Amino acid sequence: MDARHREKKEHGTWEFPFQIYSAPDAKDSDLVPYHWHPELEIITVLRGEVAITIGDGRYVGLRGDVFMVNSGELHEIRGGVGNLFRSFVFPADFLQFRREDVTQSEWLGPIEKHSLNFALMAAHGTTAGDEAFAELGRIIEAYERRPPGYQLLIKASLLRIVALFAGAGMIYSSRRDERPDYQRQILRDIVEYLNEHCTEPLRLADVAGRFGLTPQYFCSFFKDHLGRTLIQHINLLRVERASRLLRETDLPIMEVGFQVGFENFSYFIKRFREVFGCTPTEYRKSLRR
Repeated sequence: MDARHREKKEHGTWEFPFQIYSAPDAKDSDLVPYHWHPELEIITVLRGEVAITIGDGRYVGLRGDVFMVNSGELHEIRGGVGNLFRSFVFPADFLQFRREDVTQSEWLGPIEKHSLNFALMAAHGTTAGDEAFAELGRIIEAYERRPPGYQLLIKASLLRIVALFAGAGMIYSSRRDERPDYQRQILRDIVEYLNEHCTEPLRLADVAGRFGLTPQYFCSFFKDHLGRTLIQHINLLRVERASRLLRETDLPIMEVGFQVGFENFSYFIKRFREVFGCTPTEYRKSLRR
């Protein structure tokens, strides 16, 4: 999944703006760095353990867990080798009705206007989590088989998931993210800038100065909200780009490291192993089995 800050690509088509992203495969990554988009996103874990960050919440998702990402929320997914998740992305107005009935006025409209938000997680073993996970399985089947009317099946299942969250008291009127708007915006701007320039030489003083912050405040602000240092985040972004090149090209391993911004080959190997638990060579071989 090419997840760069606010994603500028279309999810699905204009006629049916819904898409499932699976990882890992030839195009999508099992590491999705911080990004945001105006669409809603549902994430579920199908195998293994997946580290998921939504806003300031950090979770280890297990098989059957379901996560909801509200519109505009910064989030990150770290699957790693051997784990599997699915992401379902769609705009909130995709679920709305033409006729103004109680479901539209009390639930779907406020969700689209952000005055209602979803709880971030429905765990495996809860009624909402287990039934939502089952509905997501039906969505995957319909999306892959595409029988006549599969779009209706997908919409019906998504609406049932909304109903499950509503019935469990997991749709709320106040935002969990209490950060001031300017902090939310500067985080988005920083994420955008780093995603666009992560393969270039980046100095703390220059990055902090770009956003009118002192290096000391920038370090504290960044670590408090994203949970890692600037250099750790840049390395993660570079490793994600490297994993994409390893999947999609036949470039030599050393050339991959240099292309994504690492100046030292041994350092690239070390950082890659920290994220994926294997060397770049082992990672590439695992994709070809």
